[in-house]
Formats: sequence, structure tokens, C-alpha cells
Amino acid sequence: MTREKIKAPDCEVWTALATPFRNDASIDLAAWEKLLAMQVKGKVTGVVIAGSTGEGSTLSAQEKLSLVKKTKAILGNSLSIMASVGTSQTTQSVELARLCEEAGADSLLVVTPPYNKPSQAGLKLHFSQIAGSVKIPVCLYHVPGRTGQKLSAEQLAELCKIPNVTMVKEASADLCLFSEAAMLSDETYLSGDDFTYLPSLSVGGRGVISVISNLFPEALVRLGKLFVEGNHAEALALHRLLFPMNQVLYCESNPGPLKAALHALGICDDYLRPPLARVTESSRGKIVKTLEQVLGKEESLRETCAAGFPQGL
Repeated sequence: MTREKIKAPDCEVWTALATPFRNDASIDLAAWEKLLAMQVKGKVTGVVIAGSTGEGSTLSAQEKLSLVKKTKAILGNSLSIMASVGTSQTTQSVELARLCEEAGADSLLVVTPPYNKPSQAGLKLHFSQIAGSVKIPVCLYHVPGRTGQKLSAEQLAELCKIPNVTMVKEASADLCLFSEAAMLSDETYLSGDDFTYLPSLSVGGRGVISVISNLFPEALVRLGKLFVEGNHAEALALHRLLFPMNQVLYCESNPGPLKAALHALGICDDYLRPPLARVTESSRGKIVKTLEQVLGKEESLRETCAAGFPQGL
């Protein structure tokens, strides 16, 4: 008897949107619309609002809700909207979750509580109360580098049993952990690190929540499509093309390098709210040089950038 070939699932690409600020620290809604237009053109699955890349910890609750409402008004149902609502205080997260659902979010991103380092019982209580307060899906965000707490595959699997927790953004950069966790759960595991996007697909990943797709959304979508269709050599070639840019986007704390790259492309001001700050001039030089090199290798990467390119890029 011939074994039936298993069809690979579609690959999801979510863009963790940067929040563009003017130099007076106010949100630049015109630049926000440019970023959204790029994502629509690139045909990503959805956008994540007010996450780590979006400097969510520096945004007020009202600003987050305003961005969700603005994005829903612009996108309609063309792309899914995931709002980041996780905080170190469960009741505050519950309130924000409900408000974001009312504002038009299609799903929620909830990080394991930073600073608190709760026990497994505390984590289950935290996620259960948030997920139980809304009707939309919840994506658990595991990012030990920012929270100071690394969970095991078994712990993640237990949390995935909570009703409404349907996705995991796994950003430990540990492919062994990712592989084991994806084996223990039927929920959708998404890479939270661009440089592990391609390898994570080979161990059961279903996509990525991406930083670099702020710049090249179509390329990230294409990479996943190539892998799913079995064009692994082409997927690897695209991964290698983007890899230097993925590396330089973490030469300093995210989203500093991304803001520098977006500014170089004429999309938004290079401003971050304190305690974050602009990258050093040395890092800026590396970012711009790498961006020029990547763009020079594949002209199609320019096509999904809505703002156009300044002289020299």
C-alpha cells in the first residue's frame, strides 16, 4: 500500500510592525499607513501591533487602542490584526485584551510576564484569565531574552491546553526546544526570530512573526511558499540573501537597527522613545551598507517598499 503524501500546511507570515514616531515622540500616522501599505502589497498573513518591535512598553493603553482602531479602519479584513496586550499585571492585561478585541483586533499576543518570573501555576492562571476574557485567539509569546524566564517544551505544551491559546511565538532561538515543543502540541508554532524562520519550518513550524518583513514582506512570504512547495534550494538561497540583514538588525537592541533601516529607506524618522535610543553611527553605517548590498543582489526586494528609495539605495 502506498503511503499517502502529507500536504505541508500553508506558511503564515506576521509582521511585528515598528511604531513610527516623529522627532517630537508623537506617533507618525502617515508613516504607519506606509508600513501597512507595504504589508498589504507583500500579502502577509497579518500584522502585530505594539509588540517588542513596536515599542509596546512605551505606548499608553490609549495609543495601543488608537493604533488598533486606525489599522482596522485602513485594512478592513484584508489582513489579520494581532494586538500585543501582555504585561506583568494580569488584571491590566485582561482589561487591555477586552478593549483591543472591541477595537477590532482579530487575535492577541501575550508574553510570559516579564520581571515576575511566575511559577507554572502562576503562568496558567495568567494566560487562562486573559484567554478566558475574550473570544478571539491568543498567541503565547515565549521570549526568554526579554523576560528572563525560559520555559521547557512540556511547560509550553501545558499552556497550549488552555482554551483559546492557539498559537505560540517561540523566540528563544533554540531549535531543539522549538522542535520538541512543536511535537508536543497541535497548536501553531511560529518562529519569533527571523534567522530561525527557514530551519524552524523543517521541524514543524508554521511560519514567523517577523522583524525584517517591515522592510521586505514579499520576500518573507515567498520564502515560506518556496519551502511549502518543496523548492528547498530556492528557499535556502533567499534565506542566505536575507541573512546578513537579519544579523545586522540585531547589532543593537531591536527595534533600533530597524528604525535606522526604515529611515534610510525614507519611510519614517529615526526616533525611539526612551529608554531606547538611536543606534550608534558605527552601527548605522553597517546597517545602511548591508541594506545596500542586499538590495543590490535582488531588484525585486525594492518592489514592496511603498516609500521609494533615496539616492544611493
